[in-house]
Amino acid sequence: MIDSNGKEIRLIVGGYECKEWDDVTIDSQVDVPADAFSFSLYNPPLGHLPEAIKAGTTAEIYYGDELILTGIIDKLKESVSRAGRTLQLSGRDLAGQLIDCSVPINNSRQITLSTLIQDYVLASPLGTVIHGFRVQNDAWLKNKITVEPSESLYDAIAKAAQVTGQYIWMDEQGVMNIGNPFSQPQQPSQTLNLMFEDQKNNVISASYDEDVSNVFSDLKILSQDEKGQHILAETNRMTPYAYARLKIITMADVETQAEAQAAINKVQHDNDLEAYTLTATVPDWVINGSVWKTTGQIHFNSDVLIRANAKWVVMGRTFRLTRHEGKTTELKLKRQGDWAQPLLYKEKEEKKAKEKRKRKKKKTSKAKKTHADLGLDEDGYGIYRGASQ
Repeated sequence: MIDSNGKEIRLIVGGYECKEWDDVTIDSQVDVPADAFSFSLYNPPLGHLPEAIKAGTTAEIYYGDELILTGIIDKLKESVSRAGRTLQLSGRDLAGQLIDCSVPINNSRQITLSTLIQDYVLASPLGTVIHGFRVQNDAWLKNKITVEPSESLYDAIAKAAQVTGQYIWMDEQGVMNIGNPFSQPQQPSQTLNLMFEDQKNNVISASYDEDVSNVFSDLKILSQDEKGQHILAETNRMTPYAYARLKIITMADVETQAEAQAAINKVQHDNDLEAYTLTATVPDWVINGSVWKTTGQIHFNSDVLIRANAKWVVMGRTFRLTRHEGKTTELKLKRQGDWAQPLLYKEKEEKKAKEKRKRKKKKTSKAKKTHADLGLDEDGYGIYRGASQ
């Protein structure tokens, strides 16, 4: 069905292009591993559904000629009742396959991100559906992590990326990205207007939420370095509360002052990210000629929700089509600057091995010193000197 923009919602599955839909939901969230979609058609044409349209089939979703999502049909449901017949198709983007499938190993082993990508994804049967990987910084592809049997491919890749504090996400083309999703916004900055009396409003509804129960004026990170010396990082700032609130967090894997400072910065950003949310529903799926995308920047302008007047980023975006409301987009917005990349992932076994090597080196050093003091050579044999010496 062609809309007022001269475009159609197109689902291509099993070689068939389906355009007539009554209900559509396409959800994308930066902090949720896989995008999800659902299509419903009431009273579809009589006749058998083509065999090629089935669960487990690759699907592409377009709005006009613009690709929105590449994924897999997880579920197909046909139902009949007095009210009529219904066909429902739902699924996730290609990240869903990495979430579902395990790394093909039977024993715990050390694996690099490069091996995970090349050998266990692209060179595996999944390589026929995963369209590739895009790494913003490939200098650390050789760092190794411990992968356990039954661990999912997605979790292993996310852990390997986190070795240098990187994030992973799937784009609409079915390419897994590794880096910072907010480093290069996918859309130019947009303005949302919600005025009490204004003909130029482009927002249907909006709600602004504050939950500062996890926001603290005083934060402290406590840990110990390799020598057992205490590490402390702390910060102090103004909060909405009229009094000081202290939060002390212990982190056993923090080994340096720099790591402690990075941890406290991450905790503070995560708390702020959770505390402030603006949800806005806007008409249609497009803005300035292209569909809404996550990570885009928004300036919200309102004389009704004055507290929400600020710069925001699109953390989540949900497209909807219903019979009664037509096409709408729900935007989940977070304050610009509150996102922080993951903390560096460190192997526990690597830390133990490092401590073991250090103890061994210290022991060896003491042994050599004792030999010299006793007049022994490097092999522990006595050194005899004449009287003239």
